[in-house]
Amino acid sequence: MPRTAARPARPRYRCSECGWEAAKWVGRCGECQAWGSVAEAEAVPTTRVGSGPVTTPAVPIGQVEVKHSVHRPSGVAELDRVLGGGIVPGATLLLAGEPGVGKSTLLLEVAAQTARTHRVLYVTGEESAGQVRLRADRTDGVHDELYLAAETDLGAVLTHIEQVRPTLLVVDSVQTIGAADVEGVPGGVTQVKEVAAALIRVAKTRNITTVMVGHVTKDGAIAGPRYRCSECGWEAAKWVGRCGE
Repeated sequence: MPRTAARPARPRYRCSECGWEAAKWVGRCGECQAWGSVAEAEAVPTTRVGSGPVTTPAVPIGQVEVKHSVHRPSGVAELDRVLGGGIVPGATLLLAGEPGVGKSTLLLEVAAQTARTHRVLYVTGEESAGQVRLRADRTDGVHDELYLAAETDLGAVLTHIEQVRPTLLVVDSVQTIGAADVEGVPGGVTQVKEVAAALIRVAKTRNITTVMVGHVTKDGAIAGPRYRCSECGWEAAKWVGRCGE
């Protein structure tokens, strides 16, 4: 069934604090409970999705190839134990933890170990390429098949993936990567969702093991500017009734 023409756009309303959406205006956000934060957002035409081309044809499950989807050692025994035997091609992992606990150092070691036999792309959005290189020097992690890119734009990251064609992709961190055509700032709810979805699609399409770093606040939540004061711009990881600034 072919795609049909887009129907007239319906107005929608979005909370400026948390991104919650509603079909009609309300005085109080139904998600973060902020007052006066819901305003009309740009309307997006709705379409009826019909049939389209498939990526790969459906086959009987007994004919599915499994040799390329088995666990592969990461080079760090404790991480392999946590992951149930190692990393899997096409899988996407989120490594979350408080700043400074060693996420970047751990993944640089995994990248260096993997680079001994496979090509790796390490995308650093928080540190410069020089800083990562210095850490690699200290941990003996410099290898010809370990590629390093300092990027914060999703489009540029996807281009690097096309050019390098890695087996393992490390993104440090997902909160620093932004999509130019998506509303919000990098690290916000909408941006993080879009960036993560794009990286997952690439991982599945190209059979790339992808590891994304996500920072955690002291409350144990994934960090990111989810709530912002409309008066002064102060940000918090969770909703509060009164601005802290």
